[in-house]
Amino acid sequence: MTKMPDSFDQSIPVLTNVVVPGKLAYARSASAEGTVEPSAVNPVVVDYDSTRVAERARGRVTQFLTGDGRAVIEARCEELLREHSTRIAQDLANELTTALENRMRAWVGEAMEEELRRQREG
Repeated sequence: MTKMPDSFDQSIPVLTNVVVPGKLAYARSASAEGTVEPSAVNPVVVDYDSTRVAERARGRVTQFLTGDGRAVIEARCEELLREHSTRIAQDLANELTTALENRMRAWVGEAMEEELRRQREG
């Protein structure tokens, strides 16, 4: 069985607690501790109250988003912000390099013409 987090609500059945491997038509009922009793094979699928399950799921999502999920979201946002900032800085550096190369050519050309003119006159 997979390792469950400490905050896992044992009262909500998971797929491994309900489905009998190889016999999808059969279901098992969970014991009070949340473990599956192998001898408790029940051919009738339990009808769960969808509203209650939805409320529990909403509660879990809310708990996740206010706890560990928030840290995950913040870390991803920080990572994306760093990537975006790096991309902007690279684009800006490339544009400045191109602009400076063009200006440098013009400056060097003007300086050479001025020097040649000065040498001819002088």
